[in-house]
Amino acid sequence: MDRETFKAFVNSTLEEVVELAEEKAGRKLSRKLAFQWLGKDKPRITNDIAEYIVERVFVDEEHIYPCVDVGVGDLIEDGTVLIVGNVTGYAPRPFGENWTYREGPFVHIIGAPFLARVSGKHVEWSPEKGAFAFSIPDMKKLK
Repeated sequence: MDRETFKAFVNSTLEEVVELAEEKAGRKLSRKLAFQWLGKDKPRITNDIAEYIVERVFVDEEHIYPCVDVGVGDLIEDGTVLIVGNVTGYAPRPFGENWTYREGPFVHIIGAPFLARVSGKHVEWSPEKGAFAFSIPDMKKLK
């Protein structure tokens, strides 16, 4: 898969994970997005998020990191949807199906902080603190 096609795929994935979060929350969410890789000292990006993800995940047409957790992690105070991501430790390989049987490298997740916030609870967390709880809705399809 070439870089531009992969970038379009990333943009589609961003919309899919927001739609998944809307389904779980039972309400519409803003399309004002921010993105942050999980881990210490990772910047929060608000412009050209797809390009930022491509820079980390796409090596070349035959080498793409095959397992990347991505999904809505939380809502920022101004209503911005915070999408978080984590590249797991697998070596890059050609674009294909991931372990959830989803096409491409992205494993769609829903962050526990997001679920808590939309249910009226407040959870203190930051990507720098390390542990980040999330669910993988596709797990139900694997049983």
